[in-house]
Amino acid sequence: MRSALTVARVTSLLGVFLAVSVLMGVIGAGLLAPVVGASGLAAREGVGMFERLPGDLEQNPLAEQSRILASDGTILATPAQQNRIIVNSDEISQNMKDAQVAIEDERFFDHGGADIEALARAVVQNTTTDTTQGGSTLTQQYIKLALTEQALKDGNTEAAQDAQARAGIEGYVRKLRELKYAITLEERLTKDEILVGYLNLAFYGDRVYGVQAAARHYFNVDAADLTPAQSATLAGIVRSPSTTNPVADPEAAQARRDLVLAKMLELEMITEAEHEEAVALEVADMLEVTDSQRSCLRSRNPYFCDYVTEWLLEQPVLGKTRDERLENLTTGGLTVNTTLDVDLSTEIGETLRAATPRDNPYYLGSAATTVEPGTGKILAFNQSSEYSFEESNDKVRTTSVNWNVDNQYGGPGGMEIGSVAKAYTLVEALEKGVPVEAELSVREPEDSTYGNVWLEDPENRPESYPPSDEVFPAGVFFRDDFEEGCTIGEDHWTVRNSSDENHQPDIDLRTASAQSVNTAFATLASQVGTCDIAETMTEMGLHASNGNDYGQDPGNAETTLAPSLVLGADTASPLTIAASYATFASGGVYCPPVPVTGITGPDGEELPLELPECERVVEEDVALGAVELLEGVIGPGGSGWQAVLDGERPAAGKTGTNNNSTHTWFAGFTPQLSTAVFVGNIPGGARYGGELADITVGDRTIEGPLYGSSLAAPTWKTIMDLASEGMDVEDWQDPSQEILDGRRVTIPRVVGLEAQEAQERLEDAGLTGSITRVVSNEDEGTVVFTTPGVGSSVITSDPVTLHVSTGPQAQAAARPGGGGDR
Repeated sequence: MRSALTVARVTSLLGVFLAVSVLMGVIGAGLLAPVVGASGLAAREGVGMFERLPGDLEQNPLAEQSRILASDGTILATPAQQNRIIVNSDEISQNMKDAQVAIEDERFFDHGGADIEALARAVVQNTTTDTTQGGSTLTQQYIKLALTEQALKDGNTEAAQDAQARAGIEGYVRKLRELKYAITLEERLTKDEILVGYLNLAFYGDRVYGVQAAARHYFNVDAADLTPAQSATLAGIVRSPSTTNPVADPEAAQARRDLVLAKMLELEMITEAEHEEAVALEVADMLEVTDSQRSCLRSRNPYFCDYVTEWLLEQPVLGKTRDERLENLTTGGLTVNTTLDVDLSTEIGETLRAATPRDNPYYLGSAATTVEPGTGKILAFNQSSEYSFEESNDKVRTTSVNWNVDNQYGGPGGMEIGSVAKAYTLVEALEKGVPVEAELSVREPEDSTYGNVWLEDPENRPESYPPSDEVFPAGVFFRDDFEEGCTIGEDHWTVRNSSDENHQPDIDLRTASAQSVNTAFATLASQVGTCDIAETMTEMGLHASNGNDYGQDPGNAETTLAPSLVLGADTASPLTIAASYATFASGGVYCPPVPVTGITGPDGEELPLELPECERVVEEDVALGAVELLEGVIGPGGSGWQAVLDGERPAAGKTGTNNNSTHTWFAGFTPQLSTAVFVGNIPGGARYGGELADITVGDRTIEGPLYGSSLAAPTWKTIMDLASEGMDVEDWQDPSQEILDGRRVTIPRVVGLEAQEAQERLEDAGLTGSITRVVSNEDEGTVVFTTPGVGSSVITSDPVTLHVSTGPQAQAAARPGGGGDR
């Protein structure tokens, strides 16, 4: 037995001698030195293989985290496949450089890439004992890291495994390859360049790559400021990140750290006093772990982070395809500068949660966006929910769905905007000559079979309408009042006011706007044209959350638009509303919303980002007239009386409520800011079983039904007061006298024309004409005379009445003794 062991031992030692001899010869050949102690076929073949290995390491740029920054330069998120931040030599403390050299390669500054003594010692120990010892220099380790990184980046898992091979022929081939690369690399780079490259490449555990990301993650400091104790802790992780991670096992990390400190002391990299001070520190007490913010989940504003990420993945400058853009965003070391005011967004979130606490029994959630007029910059947005991928059943308490944005950016499908839509009818009316001081007439049944009629019950239906068993609710009944192509194709549209109030037949435009009177706006829309109103909405940036034109049936692109778009029956997002309403604030200039001001590459070069341009879409005088009317909403007698800003800062806006009060809004603006606030049930979320009336939400008791005026408006005020703090108080110019009172025109010649043609001619002149029937021997349906008369000079706001003939037959029937029943 003893004899067999002795023979095996001797054989093993001979094998080691031969292996070391061959290896020394190979290395010597690589260094262009004579082969000493190695001869024969094995040595010659080894030398030949070494010479045939590539010597120039071609490495693409490292995968580096990108940074998404808030407007103040602080980090919102760091999109990354690997959490790495590349730094230069002067951004790494000497303590860190010394610690890594001390524990990994103490003769780093003395060898030329291959440490013959260490390598020979490692070969002997690994071959003759059960323990393993590394013989690689720090340069070789850098090569191994670089080859592995490049293979993984190329998706070549086999090459990555080869770069890590330890046993068998693969292991020796890897060692030889590393040696050749290392020798060549030492000829091209300085020692400091190699060391810095290693420190940027190394994995420091806890999903952190590179010394800068590691310093920030474990100690919340930059690599330039690392102390000896911190540096030794990080340097000790690299050899075995899974077992010496200070977060997972601080005791193991501390033992490894103390070993590093001992080597630093031995090599006179630190003094005795520095050593004693460092080993006295507990690793657990040194840690100040910070989240890497690799995903939006850890961002200070995860909803905005999600939105800006989706926005970036649409930008052609980042690549031709979405996959290519994502690759560049997560590996390209980009710096994305955004428009977000983090502090304001945080305050908005707190305000929304105070208005609609997460534990409210009515399943109410809230969201708000603030945009800068004249630029489209998204200054802030937030919502009342908590960001989480584990959504609550009601989807208003915890959710990752972004309520502020459209479907394509992760939104819920939008919310019905209600009377917020009425502002666009004001623009269209003012453009067509209806002045701010206009009087609107809502006609009663006997006045017109073409106009608006009262229907309290079916018995009041005029004889000119087809018989029907349908019972219409109280309200204003519209028929044949809207342009072809802009109706729903049905034979009527009944419009009611909230709580069935304000059903007066005559109302001025100021009051109708301030009190948000549905019947008045439906009347106005029938006069100025719903097709044109829809076009104005599109030009001013309003669209449905699914991306379609507002009011367009998503199931049929060729369908006609419903007149109900005037009253906001379709959906939109708070971001869309805030950006669109900013058009009023800027005097008619629409700026598409933008979350990013610029993107720079890792070299600091600005990428040519194509941002959308602002465009004048409404004449300034018309926009000022609309502002004049919308200012009346915020104040005594207006539906937004709870939105008056501190210091009576000039502001304008509009309330909005859908039919069953599940979606309520307030959208408003100052010259410097535009904010849209939504309060209600979220699409796809739970619904309260009862009526949303006389409810208590948080510290607010809301009497009567939930309207945009009752909760959204005061929430808007709070947000706008916070956002406006420190800003100058600005006001708009007054609109022209023509916008206020209307321009003077001459009533055109319309006598003898068909009623519809006569109305169109009046509209061309900027006038609106109502119809009344008169007995006449003229052809039925033709205009007999006008009031005021043809040729009269009137203001466009003055009503013009077209007296239309009932026809000769009606005149005969009206004579005494006449008629056809004799």
